[in-house]
Amino acid sequence: MRKYLLIIPLTFVLTYAIQTSYNAEVLPDPPQESREELYHDLFITLLLPYIDKGVEDYYSELLTDSPIVYPYMVKVVSAERDYGYRSFRFSVMLEVTPVVGPHISVGKDKLTFAISSRTPKLIEYNHIETHQLPEHWKHLIKP
Repeated sequence: MRKYLLIIPLTFVLTYAIQTSYNAEVLPDPPQESREELYHDLFITLLLPYIDKGVEDYYSELLTDSPIVYPYMVKVVSAERDYGYRSFRFSVMLEVTPVVGPHISVGKDKLTFAISSRTPKLIEYNHIETHQLPEHWKHLIKP
C-alpha cells in the first residue's frame, strides 16, 4: 500500500518535469564532446552554405559586404519530421547571428529549411532584430 502512495506523487513529479523541460524556445546545446554534439556540428556544417546564401541574399539590400555566420552562432530552434516517424523529409528552424569584421553582430534571423534527400531548401527567412553597427563600421551600410 505504501508503494502505491509513493508512485502517484512520483509519477506526477516526473510528468511535470518532462513537460516543462521541453518548453524552451531554443533546443538545449548537446553535452560537450558527446556524439550528439558531433552530429549537431556536422549537421550545421553541412547546412552552412545554404545559411550563408540566405543571409547574403537578405543583407545584400542593406550592406555593401555580406555578413558571415559562424557555425557556433547557429542555434537549432526546432527540427521535425514532416511525415511522421522514419520519414526522411524534415523541417528545421535555425536562429543565426550574422557578423561583420571582428564578430560585430548585424542582427538576428530565423531561417526555416525543408530538408530531404535532395538539396536543402530555404523556405522562410525572418529577420528578428537589427543591431546597430559601431561608428567605424557604418561605412558598410548602403545609402
